[in-house]
Amino acid sequence: MARDDFTKPTKNQAYQRVAGRCSNPACRATTSAPVGNDDFSNVGVGAHIHAASPGGPRYLAAMTADDRRGFGNIIWLCQTCSTIIDRDPDAYPAETLKKWKSSAEASALMEQGKRLPDQKDIYRMAAMAMGNRTPGFYPEAIGNVHKALVDQMEAVDPRFTVSTAYSGGNTTITLSARETVSFSIKVGSESAEAWRKGLQAAIDDGREATLPLDGVVFEGSKLFDVLHNDADLASITIMPAARPAVLKIFAPQTAPAIFESVAGQLTAGRKQIRFSGSGCGGLLDVEIIYSQTSGDGVHSRLTLTTNLKAWQGKEAANPPYLDALTNLLEAILDPSAAISFAMEVDGNHAAAGKFQNPKHIEEIAETLVFTHYVRRARNVLRYLGQSPPIDIFASISADDYRALARVSDIVEGKLSYQRSQITASPTMRIACADGGESLMRIVRKGEFSTLQLKEPASLVTIYGKEYEVPPTTSYYSPVKLHILSRKKKKEVIDFRLQIEMADNFTSQTFFDVQH
Repeated sequence: MARDDFTKPTKNQAYQRVAGRCSNPACRATTSAPVGNDDFSNVGVGAHIHAASPGGPRYLAAMTADDRRGFGNIIWLCQTCSTIIDRDPDAYPAETLKKWKSSAEASALMEQGKRLPDQKDIYRMAAMAMGNRTPGFYPEAIGNVHKALVDQMEAVDPRFTVSTAYSGGNTTITLSARETVSFSIKVGSESAEAWRKGLQAAIDDGREATLPLDGVVFEGSKLFDVLHNDADLASITIMPAARPAVLKIFAPQTAPAIFESVAGQLTAGRKQIRFSGSGCGGLLDVEIIYSQTSGDGVHSRLTLTTNLKAWQGKEAANPPYLDALTNLLEAILDPSAAISFAMEVDGNHAAAGKFQNPKHIEEIAETLVFTHYVRRARNVLRYLGQSPPIDIFASISADDYRALARVSDIVEGKLSYQRSQITASPTMRIACADGGESLMRIVRKGEFSTLQLKEPASLVTIYGKEYEVPPTTSYYSPVKLHILSRKKKKEVIDFRLQIEMADNFTSQTFFDVQH
């Protein structure tokens, strides 16, 4: 069937009514441009809103041929947008295209006789908004916006210093009093319980308290009116005054000795003083609470937690703070290791104490198991010249862990044993393709000799991904072999052997390919 195409005058009319621009409001690209001295190129298309023939996008059988090729059925688009609307007609129905067309015509009418903004205009407008009237490049633009807001707010009440921050779509405004400021807070019933608990935590325990602003009225400073009424704040956080402090952890009698520093802050409430800090690159969170006991005594309670998420995505061949964290956790779980700590504020000694075993000892033991996995993964990946990201959420089976531990021991040269380390006579299976004649000759001699066992290349799974490791050769010497059973399987004989070890027995396993 013939297509109901547009005539040239209809296409020119559509082009002119949108000033030669694509009608897609998200595009608005100019479709015509000069070529050479007297020619031009056109990347625009007079596209059909309802298809020109049956089977086409948005085809409407009820339309007449004149309607299909008439001006009411044409929309001017660039070639890219024309292709997009026809490939996905469900996402771009006729109603949407008609709105594009009328909107593009309205925009062309408003733009007629007016200069369109260029890139410099955008910079100029941004500069004016940021308090800078000089055209040019503005690397300080964001700082200017924050400074303007701070200056405006501090002018409302000079008794406060103001700082601002913007992150993750949220604006944070921090107020700090330059002097003692008296004000009152009236809290409605809908927020009363949350404020009671929050203020108690802030005043008595020296903790931060984030509180809702529903039904809350501040009196005593116009600055509160500006924030509460104009800024439409969702919550307020009360932060007790804090001082930088350093917690030093000592275990000099361990091997290796432990001397770790944890940077944090010290806050004080009416009933307790609290240190909160982070060490080992964020893998370790420490909190110490000092509270007064009967008389003049002081009780300290230390809480230590690990945060393995700090490893997520880091290089598996070089996990930060792995050795430091492993050494500390091993010392914590060692009842013979006397761990102590000292607190310093401004470089001066403030407090000291003994490290008590934490209540969540099982969690620390599980973390230590994982650090051993991370260490073994590091050893193997370095040997293989690989460094994928650490994935703390990867599933690790017991078989995968045992296989990784064996490969790591080979890399470190630790897969070796002495006679005194083996309590039972080991057994092994060997498949012989020559009918077992060479093996039988060795067994019949009944002499101690060196047994060499080769194993092919194998796969080891690390953080859910498989890696190939080279073939291995194991040496067992001196040993005698005793046949326990034999079974023929097709062209090979499967022998089950018992290994008798001499008193000076040793075994060692190596990779056949040395890195």
